[in-house]
Amino acid sequence: MNQENLDHWEEEFRAAAVADDFSIFRDHLRRIELPDTPDLMLEGTILIVRTCFSYCVLDQRSSSFDRFLAMQTYDPAKAIDARYSYTFDIFGRAFGRVLGDIDEAVLDLADLYGTPWQDFKLVGYRHLWVSHPDWRGLSKEDVTEIENSVTNDIRYDFPEEEVDLYCDDSTDKSYVLVTVQDVYDHD
Repeated sequence: MNQENLDHWEEEFRAAAVADDFSIFRDHLRRIELPDTPDLMLEGTILIVRTCFSYCVLDQRSSSFDRFLAMQTYDPAKAIDARYSYTFDIFGRAFGRVLGDIDEAVLDLADLYGTPWQDFKLVGYRHLWVSHPDWRGLSKEDVTEIENSVTNDIRYDFPEEEVDLYCDDSTDKSYVLVTVQDVYDHD
């Protein structure tokens, strides 16, 4: 994987979104009750994918990025290897949708939670929705797998004393909503 391949992916991703008039992103945002701002989802998705690439380069794991990047299609139906869709809310400034597998080493939720977004002067994300790319319902096994994976990923870097983590699958059976926030010591 190199920067040129990543740039080519971004061009194709942008072109597919524009050609579709963002309807896939609009539907995605509607399903999780976010504002109809597909442009923010386009930019957020590109930002998160590029950030994942940077972490892979830093960790000398850029060879594992190729499979991950192949799953990052605008139309999730074309990402045949993707089991889950991860949608990040970067404090309402951007939303990113990343497709992957539960054990996808490239998508490090803890690293993304600690990522400084220079353009927004913010760090991390507030919410994360995990669903199937086609929005079919999640089984109890799916929910357990998602909750365990998210918890293990976040807890690997952030203990309970530093970060609160809450997984909610009660509102809609097609996704798990994860809320992550720093713990503040009021003393």
